[in-house]
Amino acid sequence: MAQITKTGRILRKYKIDELPQLINVLNGTMSFVGPRPCLSTQLELLAERQARGVVALKPGITGPGQIAGLDMSTPAPLAEADSLYLKPWSIGTDIGYLWKTFVGGGRGDAVRF
Repeated sequence: MAQITKTGRILRKYKIDELPQLINVLNGTMSFVGPRPCLSTQLELLAERQARGVVALKPGITGPGQIAGLDMSTPAPLAEADSLYLKPWSIGTDIGYLWKTFVGGGRGDAVRF
């Protein structure tokens, strides 16, 4: 079981731990919607994303994988879900992902509180 401090629990519960990523959105290295960035050591996930062309997308804070409740521990299903974002972009799709995240989606986190 993961060890999370009281402060960490609050930060994660209210998604405050995501605020540093907002800086990346503002400087253009990330977007609000897209595949969640992974670590360079997550070789299986990187290979799955490479095979599906997902690596060509700008990483995002939320996206299809998060809405589906997937996390980095399930590389193939996560890469498959993220590949849905390869379809032609639309503002409506992005708004849909953001709305679903806001109302309770995006719980793709293996650590439970």
